[in-house]
Formats: sequence, structure tokens, C-alpha cells
Amino acid sequence: MLLLCILGALAIFSTTMAKSPVLPYFASWLEATDLEKGLIGAASPATGVLVSAPIGILMDRKGPKMLLWAAAGLFAFVPFLYFWVSTALQLVVVRFIHGTATAILGPVALALVAGWFGNQRGERMALYSSSTRAGRTIAPLLGGFLFAVPAFESFGIDIYRGIYLVCGLFGMAVLALTMIMPVRTEGATEPTSIPDKALTRRPTREVIRRDVLLICAAQAATYFLYGAYEFFMPLFWNEVVGIPEWFAGPMFTLLTVTILIAGPIIGRVSDRSSRFPFIVGGLGCLCILVALASAVTNFVLQVILVIPIALAIASTDSTTSPLVTERVDPSLKGSALGLLSTIMDVGHSSGPLVLGAFLAFGGHSYTFAFVLASVLILVVPLVIFFTLDRKN
Repeated sequence: MLLLCILGALAIFSTTMAKSPVLPYFASWLEATDLEKGLIGAASPATGVLVSAPIGILMDRKGPKMLLWAAAGLFAFVPFLYFWVSTALQLVVVRFIHGTATAILGPVALALVAGWFGNQRGERMALYSSSTRAGRTIAPLLGGFLFAVPAFESFGIDIYRGIYLVCGLFGMAVLALTMIMPVRTEGATEPTSIPDKALTRRPTREVIRRDVLLICAAQAATYFLYGAYEFFMPLFWNEVVGIPEWFAGPMFTLLTVTILIAGPIIGRVSDRSSRFPFIVGGLGCLCILVALASAVTNFVLQVILVIPIALAIASTDSTTSPLVTERVDPSLKGSALGLLSTIMDVGHSSGPLVLGAFLAFGGHSYTFAFVLASVLILVVPLVIFFTLDRKN
């Protein structure tokens, strides 16, 4: 379990540093258009939409061990593909392949933990998730530091390839841990005696309902704006506000740390009261705050706005998952969470893509693009407020 937590932390650290804050700057360095930047930002999260279901089926049939090795190989070798990227479309392809590693590792690691620990699986899954969050928190900070310190110039390597070299070295560490970790797969997948047709028909009928889909839409809308903000705001900070590239790293570390601290607190409060105000209020505030951030050109205000934006994200993110499980039969919690995850990935991947299109349409105006996206997304909390039953 210790080795798996270290493996997960290093893997998520590697993929996060490949994205934040280097990716949008690398796309600009390649002279990508606004539409191409949107595709680059959408490529990795789109992988989760396409491969999550096949990975689950393959894991049920073949077990998680083979897939763990596949993910480790991708973490180790894909970062070195960035060295040969010279066009925006090549970067889209590499980002898609890199996203496959994360899409495989998440469910495989949790399946291993579930099989290993039985009645303790909840505690141990939370421990594994915390380890990956640690990697996700530290990665932007180190990425920003590497931007600030020209450590690779003496070796004839530009800053972008240098950062991806570091990502590859951490990916190699993931592969090394996989090689020495004794992977026991007993119980990692549990066969069921329920007929296949019953398994597919019942979740489809009882999970895909209006209230569940509205909750999923709130999660997707949150990650739509989060994905757009995460990819395009570093470019806005640099081009409009005048913040140097390296400072985007600490900004996103502050964002992540705030979400990590606020999420459990909001979740606990919603357990005792109602989740409805946090979902509607959090998403509504996020729309307003993101639009406001795109119109502010003051450095200090941009730093200050990161914290309420993170609180708004945490408000929705920490309440949609428990609420969606409370709206369905207890035996269908897994199906409901799977639907939530898939729709969330759709929102996360479409955010950069749509914002890139708005940028191209609006003459590269970040304010126009973010305000338009925020106004469109604001429809979601309004619909939820007027139509969703507020019993939870």
C-alpha cells in the first residue's frame, strides 16, 4: 500500500507538471492558434471520456495487473515524446496519449486497494487519493520554479523540453516502483452472478433520471470553467496582466491547496445541513468570479481572486458526489458515480475547446471569451435552482 501511494503521488505529479503551468506556454511557443490551444487543453481529459468504460471492462476480464504495467509504461515513456513535438497537432496527439496513463491508473489503483483491504477499503482509498492530491499540489510549484531558474540552458535544452525531461524521470520512477511492487490481485475484481442484461438495463433505467443528470450537469459545468481557467488564464496573466510565466505555478498551487482544505469542511457542513445551496451557490459564484477575473488587470487582485474561485469549485465538487449517491438506490451508487465521472470529463475536456473557439471568434479577447462562457454556464445553476427537488 505504501509503494502504491508513492507510485500514485509520483505519477500524478508527473502528469500535472506536464500540464501546469507549462502546457499553455508551450502551445504558444509552437505558435498554436486559439482553436488549436483549445484542442491541446481538451485532449488529455477527453481521454477519460473515451477509455474509462473500456478500461473497466478490460479490468473485469483480465485483472488490474496488466493495466497497471501499461499505465506505468505510459508514464515512463510518453513524456519523452514531447521532445519531438514541433507542431500544435503533434502536441494534441501526445497529450491524448499521455492522458491515457492517468485514465488507466485511477480505476486500476482503486480496484487494487478495494481487493486488498476489504472492510478497510474506504479508509485506504482515501489514503491513496490523498497521496495523489499531494503530487497534484506540488507539481505546479516545481514547474513554476523550473521556469524561473534556467537550469537546462547550459545543456542546450530549452525550458519546455527540460520540464518534460523532469516529467519523464519521475515517470521512470513510477515504472521502477511497479517493477518492485508485489501486486496481489486477489479480490481486486469481484465476479457477479447477476446477468449482463440486468446489469445494464437497471442502471440505465434508474440512474439516468432528470435529478441525477442535473447534478452531473453541475459537476460538468464546474469542470468546464475549471478546465478553461486552468489552461487559458496563465496566458491571460502573462499577456495582459504581465505576470511572468513562473508565477502561474504558485498560483495553481494556491488554488489546489485551497480546494483540498475547503473541500472536506464543506462536505462535512453539507452532511449536516443541505447540499443544494453549495451546488447552486458554488457554481453561480464560480461563473461570476471567472468572468470577473478575466476583466481584472491588477496583479494583486488576480492573486486574491484565486482563493474565492477555489472555494467555489470546492463547494460544488465536494457536494455533487455524495448527493448523486443519495438520489439513487444504494445498490446503484457505483453506476451513479461512474455516470458523474464520465459527464464531468466531458465538461473538463470541452471547457478549453469551447473557450478557444470563443477566443478565435472574439478576436483573441480573453474577457469576451470568459464572460461569454460564464454567462452560458450560469444557465445550469439557474435551471437546478428552479427545477431540482431540494430535499437534500
